[in-house]
Amino acid sequence: MMVASAVVDSNATPPEGGLQRWFLRHVARPHPAQEFVPQIDGLRFIAIMAVMLYHIQGFVAVKAAAAGQATTGLAQRILGEGSFGVPLFFAISGYILCRPFLGGRQVSLKRYFTRRLSRLEPPYLISLAIIFVAKLSALHLSFWSLFPNLVASLFYSHNLVYGAHSAVNGVAWSLEVEWQFYLLAPLIFLAVARSPMVARHAGLLLLIGLGGWAYDAGFDADHRIQLSLLRYFGFFMAGAWVAVLDEDHAGFGRDTLSFDLLGLVAWIAVIAALLGGRRYSIYLPGLTALLLLAGLRGSVFRKVLGWWPIYCIGAMCYTIYLYHFFVVSAAGRAFAVLAGWPHSAGQSLLVFAMVAIPVVLAACLIPYLLIERPFMVWRPGRNRLADAFRSTE
Repeated sequence: MMVASAVVDSNATPPEGGLQRWFLRHVARPHPAQEFVPQIDGLRFIAIMAVMLYHIQGFVAVKAAAAGQATTGLAQRILGEGSFGVPLFFAISGYILCRPFLGGRQVSLKRYFTRRLSRLEPPYLISLAIIFVAKLSALHLSFWSLFPNLVASLFYSHNLVYGAHSAVNGVAWSLEVEWQFYLLAPLIFLAVARSPMVARHAGLLLLIGLGGWAYDAGFDADHRIQLSLLRYFGFFMAGAWVAVLDEDHAGFGRDTLSFDLLGLVAWIAVIAALLGGRRYSIYLPGLTALLLLAGLRGSVFRKVLGWWPIYCIGAMCYTIYLYHFFVVSAAGRAFAVLAGWPHSAGQSLLVFAMVAIPVVLAACLIPYLLIERPFMVWRPGRNRLADAFRSTE
């Protein structure tokens, strides 16, 4: 869920239609002063849709169980593994953060951390405040019962302090893992950038392998370890390895069906590993690297992920991630009142997903435009925040 920085892509063509023009001007990731890869936001689209469908499936499963309906269909099982979208986000972050350190480029650590803070912190803090007040009002909770959880979440320490997902916004656990990586990433990537080609590829592949072992071992670990970088570092390293491949072998296999075939096989393997249970989890960081590689080099994958509706929604992934769970919950309660639930869990899942997804996207468009997007545009020291807000009007 980071700002993309990579090679400019020819799929980002000027818009022609009115709707397309509006979306590319107001919704797509702004990139007048930086390089842009639409496929990265296309991959973010896949990740956020997986997470959203995971929570939609979970909501329907609770309702179906209360009605005595079975929830063991293949679609329910696949969507029940949609939390894999979070490790996919981690891999994308590894890719994005690693690239600026490669090719002999000098990276200002002050600018690196300023960008992380100015881009990600304000939307996060605002979302916590909104959700905190909404929970107090809707659930009639005591201020002081929830306030310590808010403070811990504000400082990205809820996982460490409580060993559990944030009581204010449960999805914030992954943002705490991301920040652990942001703090270590410069040191890791400076070592990667200064290593000989063979050494850095071998080192990253070793870390990916160790990351698979750590991810599997994390199932038995203390909750604080389960919700930490110690468990998920293999996915960040998977993204970093793809970034190094892009630097060392930029043209290899680009826009070829061979990488589309690789991506198809990798996606099938990921789904099989997720459905197969824990014993296959060790392979997931390596398979995630192949997914990124195929998305950036496969001919068909690049066209699909570079299609403007896909990467425009992908650009909204941070806002969607922060708010979607609450929108799904509210939409589900309204849906039950207005339409009731179909007789089978499978029908309920299909119908509710068709309703909930557009509602989530429409609802999240508002905070994205009003809150997040100005902070995409804002560059402290280069432009004023007020001008960033005006530029998104």
